[in-house]
Amino acid sequence: MKEWRGEALAALREMRQRTSGLLAELEKDHTERWEAAEREIAEREAAAEAHETSLVEAAQARLAEAERAHAQAQEAARHGQEDASARAADILARARMREERIGRETERILREHGERWDEVRAHMDHVRSSLAALTGRGPEGEGPGTVPGPAAGGSS
Repeated sequence: MKEWRGEALAALREMRQRTSGLLAELEKDHTERWEAAEREIAEREAAAEAHETSLVEAAQARLAEAERAHAQAQEAARHGQEDASARAADILARARMREERIGRETERILREHGERWDEVRAHMDHVRSSLAALTGRGPEGEGPGTVPGPAAGGSS
């Protein structure tokens, strides 16, 4: 039994050594895997941060370009408004000048027509007087051969 016990203890020691060796090897393998996983995670995080940084930079560049385009559009709109206002003022000034010119021309034509009307009326009065003198009737004329005057049906 002593022998058997000695063999069992020897087997047990051998098992402990093998088990300790296996555990040490498993622990070493586990540590290596853990470190490899940590490196991979760190690399992925660095790559993700670099990608995020590039996306942010690209977005900021697009935003800056959009802001420049917006500022240019506002400036163009302001210039367009100023040009339109200047054109409108010019058109209004020319329209007022034309209105004044047409008003003066209308007054001149009305004055000429009034003068012409006065000349025609004076001529008609003269013709009436001449006819009245020739026919022997009064200027207002009484009777069937009278020429109508301003009071008898002429228009002013």
